[in-house]
Amino acid sequence: MRTIVLLCGLLAASPAAAQFAGRWQVQVQTDVGECPSGEIGVRVEGNNLVATEAEGVTPWGYIEGNQIVANFRGGPDVLRAHGNLRGRAASGAWSSPTRYCGGRWSARKID
Repeated sequence: MRTIVLLCGLLAASPAAAQFAGRWQVQVQTDVGECPSGEIGVRVEGNNLVATEAEGVTPWGYIEGNQIVANFRGGPDVLRAHGNLRGRAASGAWSSPTRYCGGRWSARKID
């Protein structure tokens, strides 16, 4: 069973959002349902979520101010996430309408 993480996103490019550009390591905790918990790497460029380390997972997301919105799609599965960023840390909630599960996530910037 593959962990799909919907994590981050940003709409408008702003100087504040650029501080979040780089690689992030995301911990995903399942609180409801049978989805596996796990860890995934993502990359932010400017204020947009542009890549994941998970093969076959397509990310979409943006950061506006210190808020993040993300959507991840892997095959028929979808994961949605939102949260807050503070410096080199971030956290929030996620859910999967296709897998009927959800929980929380936390992340740290690694470069």
